[in-house]
Amino acid sequence: MSLRDIPNWINRGPSSIETLSTGTTTVGFTTGDIIVFATDSRATAGFYVAHRKAKKVHKIADHAAMTIAGRVADAQSLIDLMRANARHYEVLHGRRIGVRVLTSLLANFMFSYRWIPFQAQILLGGVDDEGAHLFNVDPFGGCTEEKMIVSGSGSPVAVGVLESEYRPDLSLDEAIKLAFKAVAAAIRRDIGSGDSIDVAYISPATMYRELSVQEKAPLYDQFVRPYLLM
Repeated sequence: MSLRDIPNWINRGPSSIETLSTGTTTVGFTTGDIIVFATDSRATAGFYVAHRKAKKVHKIADHAAMTIAGRVADAQSLIDLMRANARHYEVLHGRRIGVRVLTSLLANFMFSYRWIPFQAQILLGGVDDEGAHLFNVDPFGGCTEEKMIVSGSGSPVAVGVLESEYRPDLSLDEAIKLAFKAVAAAIRRDIGSGDSIDVAYISPATMYRELSVQEKAPLYDQFVRPYLLM
């Protein structure tokens, strides 16, 4: 869409936005007072693999994180905005910003740009005094709180794995294994998702933490490598 098309596009309304086919698989769910995220690391431009180590789960504060799907530049701008506001709130008030407040800020910001929206699908989750919260925020600022959310081109495959095995009382180890398994399944079936898998979680005891390569090695052995030999 060129600049000359913007007036006509605005007259048609936001429902007529041209959608882009972007590859990604991101997974997020709550279990007890813990949030678990998992993503692939492939960045695509159409059918071209632009980068194999793109980071799609980002720490916003010690108690909150986001996953991204869509245009990388748009998503990175939102990440920087959320980090700055979370830190500003903490300095100003002497306490961490609530996850609901942080989500409302993001949703309001995206809604204010709804005529030329950020082309990004965001999962925002964290742990605060009210417990664990996970929100889905769309490009027009709509948000819903869910127990389990999947986004990106690989979501039809990943959600099938999650819905068959997810329980709200999973242990941390079980939750990490399930999140990894869901993304691994999407990578096998979705051309837009691939390469490595990142896993992170937020708990009241540890706050935000990402799994190291060594910690993920047994999961690769279980859910990735056997299928490479088929």
